[in-house]
Amino acid sequence: MGNVMRSVLKTQVLINIGNGFCKCLCGLAAIATVLALPGCATYSLSVAQVETATANRDLDGAIKTLDALKLSGPDETLHHLNKGTLLRLQGNYAESNRHFDAAKNLIEKFNAISVTEQLASVAVNDTLKAYEGLPSEQLMVYAFEALNYLQSGDIDEAAVEARQFDVKQHLIAEKNHAKYLSGAFVRYLDSMVYESAGDRDAARIDMENAVNGYKVQNSGFPAPQSLMEDLRRVNAGKAAPSEVVFVLQNGLGPTLSEEIIRVVNPKPQNGSAMFSLAVPKFAKRIVPVARVVLSEGTNSATSEIVEDVNNIAERSLKDRLPVIIARGVARMVAKSVAVGEVKKKNGELAGFFADVATAVSERADTRSWTLLPGNILMARLSLPAGKHDLTATYYGASGNILGTHEYKDVVVKAGRKAFVSDYFMNPPAQSKDK
Repeated sequence: MGNVMRSVLKTQVLINIGNGFCKCLCGLAAIATVLALPGCATYSLSVAQVETATANRDLDGAIKTLDALKLSGPDETLHHLNKGTLLRLQGNYAESNRHFDAAKNLIEKFNAISVTEQLASVAVNDTLKAYEGLPSEQLMVYAFEALNYLQSGDIDEAAVEARQFDVKQHLIAEKNHAKYLSGAFVRYLDSMVYESAGDRDAARIDMENAVNGYKVQNSGFPAPQSLMEDLRRVNAGKAAPSEVVFVLQNGLGPTLSEEIIRVVNPKPQNGSAMFSLAVPKFAKRIVPVARVVLSEGTNSATSEIVEDVNNIAERSLKDRLPVIIARGVARMVAKSVAVGEVKKKNGELAGFFADVATAVSERADTRSWTLLPGNILMARLSLPAGKHDLTATYYGASGNILGTHEYKDVVVKAGRKAFVSDYFMNPPAQSKDK
């Protein structure tokens, strides 16, 4: 906490904002109390309804419920991220990518806006700050877009996306000083894109980068064996096999709850010696599928984990917490100064109501891309060219069969990859705080 407090004391711009808000802060806080809190409850409830409909494979119902939320303004990015995911699960890949592109454009826009420019988040709480997503979420947009292009067979557009990702990933990792934001899974996909496009050198480079990325991510699992085999094959100058690549979006990814922490007031002459800050808390949801077996007759392949969304999202949030806390302390200092002014000018009763409004308006930003999977599994099955009827069988941790999905007339071309995908979710209530 010492580092956090030092950063707070150094952030004089944020702290001094309080002087400018003295006359209006209590009104803002009161408005936030009346308007923001019911909205948060409705949002949380509606998002849970979207998740339930999705888990029950009622994607039309999930999209209808999401659209009814009318997410806009600071929440517009969330609309596009979740809408893009639902459309992807429906197989509407072009429309899905339209929403993912809209989300990326908003993320770029909001990344360029400083905290001091988003004054509402400084004055009231972080829920009024435009949502730009965790860095790990920003990487996943590229993963889903790449999959959409691969599944729709648009290799040229997939290659354009791959080149854009190479630039974006470096910027995200450097900005956040985090090696685990290597984008290993997206690079794995992009190596397939480049090989399909006939660019073997670019494919080899992305395979190597993906292997190194999995190592530095240190996510608790090694680089996928299928990736290692790809790299050995390319280095040996061998051609790509004919195969089916199956991708499973497994479970629901992390969500955030609210936690109250006590922090020392760096300016105790203004108000109480301690502040109660609301900060987001990571809540990990159960991942249902332990492995997938993709089969046709006697031919079968078992899945590997290719992305641990839960692990990377948790680390991404932990990295951001000091900044979130520092901004919260600066905000509370500003509120404390404003309340003090109210007491001086309008008496203790007015100060009491200002205190209440200040406390109630302090809310953690618990927004997240709620339809991300907990992890992503991939199975690759080599098959001769032609049409194939495939079965994906999902197994739980105890070896029990959770379900199956059949794929009829999957076309495999000589030396090419055919991509298919599915998702499997538990009801959204199954979660555990960490």
